Amino acid sequence: MITKPDVALIFADDLLPDGSYRDLLAALPAGHKIPLVVVMSGEDRDRTYREAVEGGALDVIANPCSKQDVQWIVIRAMQLAQSARTSSRG
Repeated sequence: MITKPDVALIFADDLLPDGSYRDLLAALPAGHKIPLVVVMSGEDRDRTYREAVEGGALDVIANPCSKQDVQWIVIRAMQLAQSARTSSRG
């Protein structure tokens, strides 16, 4: 039987007036595996990428994002979730 992985993705813009992806990452429990946070950035992606990934984000994509970017993130998140489940069983 094939089961669907339980993947929760959160897409967070880096320039929101009422907070930022930093607040979201800080609220996640230590050592979180899921939910996975993807930061959407419209400017200075190199600096944002370093900050976001060091803070626990899965990735940073351009804002506005392309269909291919979102598909890649979903596939990657599903692979990570599958890998986490497999390693926790072993």
